[in-house]
Amino acid sequence: MRVAVIAGSISAGIRIAKEIEHIPGVDVSVVLCNVGMRSPLLRWSRELLLALGSLKWGTFTAKLCSYVRRGRVFILRRPLEDPTSIQYLRSLQFDVGLHAANVIYREATISAFRMGILNAHIGILPKYRGRSVAQWSILQGDPTGVTVFFIDSGIDTGGRIVLREFIPSKGCNDVEALRNRLFSCADRLYRQALEALGRPEFQFERNNISAGKRYYVMSKMLTGVVNEILSN
Repeated sequence: MRVAVIAGSISAGIRIAKEIEHIPGVDVSVVLCNVGMRSPLLRWSRELLLALGSLKWGTFTAKLCSYVRRGRVFILRRPLEDPTSIQYLRSLQFDVGLHAANVIYREATISAFRMGILNAHIGILPKYRGRSVAQWSILQGDPTGVTVFFIDSGIDTGGRIVLREFIPSKGCNDVEALRNRLFSCADRLYRQALEALGRPEFQFERNNISAGKRYYVMSKMLTGVVNEILSN
């Protein structure tokens, strides 16, 4: 299975690739994509300079150099939805993409991957789609967690769920701590999702969107209420 980590930052791409690189039958690469208005080369150069001052510099650069030497790092100089980028992705013949960039995927980009693109959504699907879903879950007294599913061009409406994991909010004193806990599970859950996809008996769970609703960004006032709930 050829897997590409679609990353907006070098560190995120290498971190996720490192998590999944030892799965039997998985060949992993990193695709660095152009996100935002700033020049991607300037952004990645700044990222490397910041990493230079960290204690993890040696490990990070060794792993990055290893991927570069083996031809496992690909750079999209144009936006992800640009026809040139899509054509390039198709030529690489990846089976699965892993979402690790702050982008919205169009159907043409998704279809460049044989099976599609996986997303680690910090909410329990199908009930919680959209934005601020961890906060809305707390406000409504529901458990928090992460769902790994194949996306489509809608907002968390992709029909194929690979796995869901309930992750308790206990010990998180505010929204930021809760979101950090949920996001920190993404690498491990991507690995588990790929392992599941490799099993002959695996079957998808249906993302029945009629069983949930789309949520929007929570207001500051309600976020304050959620912080109170978490701190008590």
